[in-house]
Amino acid sequence: MIRSEILLKNTLALQSLADHVADVDSVADVQDAMEFGRAHGAALSCLGEGSNVILMPRVSGLICRVTRADIMVVDSDAESVTIDVGAGKNWHELVQETLAQNWFGLENLALIPGAVGAAPVQNIGAYGVEVAERLVSVDVVRGDGTAHKMSAADCKFGYRDSIFKRRGTDMSQLPLIFGITLRLSKRPAVKLSYRDLGNALGHSETKPSALPSPQQVAEAVMSIRRAKLPDPSEHPNAGSFFKNPVLDGVAADRLRERGATPYAFNDGFKVSAAQLIDLAGWKGRRRGDVGCWSQQPLVLINYGQATAQNVLDFANDIQRSVSETFQVELELEPSVLS
Repeated sequence: MIRSEILLKNTLALQSLADHVADVDSVADVQDAMEFGRAHGAALSCLGEGSNVILMPRVSGLICRVTRADIMVVDSDAESVTIDVGAGKNWHELVQETLAQNWFGLENLALIPGAVGAAPVQNIGAYGVEVAERLVSVDVVRGDGTAHKMSAADCKFGYRDSIFKRRGTDMSQLPLIFGITLRLSKRPAVKLSYRDLGNALGHSETKPSALPSPQQVAEAVMSIRRAKLPDPSEHPNAGSFFKNPVLDGVAADRLRERGATPYAFNDGFKVSAAQLIDLAGWKGRRRGDVGCWSQQPLVLINYGQATAQNVLDFANDIQRSVSETFQVELELEPSVLS
């Protein structure tokens, strides 16, 4: 069913009205939405729970919201299980339900807001794990209405990036994500490389201890996230607003001289965007109804009636300040939908 003039929910609590909205639960529903879009000249865009997006006051075209939220086992053996998950499933609910089944691999990604369909778009990651590590394929519906499975390699995953998000890509030609396939382990193999997580569990390279269970890892992750990050229902936000910059050795050395602490990443270095924002003096700052969260400056808060433009202007000033101070360019993590 396609409806018009619909208010769109989002975790930043921005007022946004869509021209048209289609809630889809089957490939046939998607095909009907695509036919409507062609007939009315309305480009299709996807929206999950609105947790990693900045919605402008008016969103043109046709917004598709996938409501399919089933979990189906497609393969299982002594070592692993492969599951298909509908794009409309809440991500944290998926993590909890897989742990309850003793299927492991997603525990470090507990409490990330949003729907499953959004996970491959930005290759969600936290505490040393990315969803790409467990993803087998993505179920999509192409622009011609045909269903297809894109392999993980086809998705061209990178740091908080994928083919579904690449700048310069014609969004109208991108497929609609209808579900994902994950391969999870039946044997615990926890990852504690992220320092804060290891410390919370009393485990480090210098002070190794008995490995915690995946369930304990998930609980620790949730505790850390709740301590650092505001609840969107109380303090509207879109989660991490900037990506952590990736640097070469020269830039890393320059930042160390200015008090930042880059760390090894692949063949180069990465630095915390939150640290740069903090060092540039933005932590806890507020202008009107927009501000940096006092516990985590990577998160921008809507304290009242902020508009999308208010948020983007504030973010742009942070980017300019960090660039002038450190000669490092911060890139927005949320997508902008207009």
